[in-house]
Amino acid sequence: MSQYTGKTAVITGGATGIGKALTRALVGEGMRVVIASTNAERLSAAAAELSTDGATVRPIICDVSDRAAVRALAASVEAEFGGTDLLCANAGGSTTGPILDHGDADWDWVIDVVFRGVVHCVQAFYPAMAARGSGQILITGSHMGFSPDRILHQGPYVAAKGGVHALALALRPEAARHGVGVSLLAPAMTPTDIGTAPQRSRPSRYGPELQATAMQVRDGAAKPLRDYPRSLSADEVAARAVAGLKTDKAIIATHAAMIPVVEEYAGQIVGAYQDAANFA
Repeated sequence: MSQYTGKTAVITGGATGIGKALTRALVGEGMRVVIASTNAERLSAAAAELSTDGATVRPIICDVSDRAAVRALAASVEAEFGGTDLLCANAGGSTTGPILDHGDADWDWVIDVVFRGVVHCVQAFYPAMAARGSGQILITGSHMGFSPDRILHQGPYVAAKGGVHALALALRPEAARHGVGVSLLAPAMTPTDIGTAPQRSRPSRYGPELQATAMQVRDGAAKPLRDYPRSLSADEVAARAVAGLKTDKAIIATHAAMIPVVEEYAGQIVGAYQDAANFA
């Protein structure tokens, strides 16, 4: 029997991509899963697909950029299931294009979903976990947060994920004092339809979507994204996430091929501090 059997998980962005794969994996662990998204059709389809062999997959519409909606989600789960044992703050969205082309609304939408969406989830679910003295929070970051200069044309998304990383790692030691585990999931290339998120889930209040251009990899001169190292499937990422959760990993990295990229970026930071030693 899994340590998660009979417990309740909430997954934002749970109808597609990594969120849907996490749902599948956690259902396999015997959990009840509440999936949240802005798209009712996709939610219903995912719930129908994954509610097999008596599994409970409950779809609830929720826009994580709306603080009140996230708090209502937490209240609904509390009322129906008695609380949340595992929160997967996973919802995301991105624009694609040069930073020069991003207007105020483009920045606002990405920051509101990718960064503030996680903040809203933490505000809504963490206090009850802390009061109970148990629970886990999985926050989906991105490999881009550990190598922000590597992928071009993702400025707002990379900036937001950097904030998500800092929040997760800052929350972890505090949450541990309350019996709550916090893990940061840092996937790299994973085939999902996040690129179509502006068409599917960008609220009208943010105006029309930015006309996307191709992402590129910085390697001296920019080169096409297809030259990036091998991707993993969403199910592979989810399996690694669940394995990391079971051992309470602080950071769950999924793509070992990214080691040289992370070493390069970390080397820039260490080198800057070594330069500072010259002023000592």
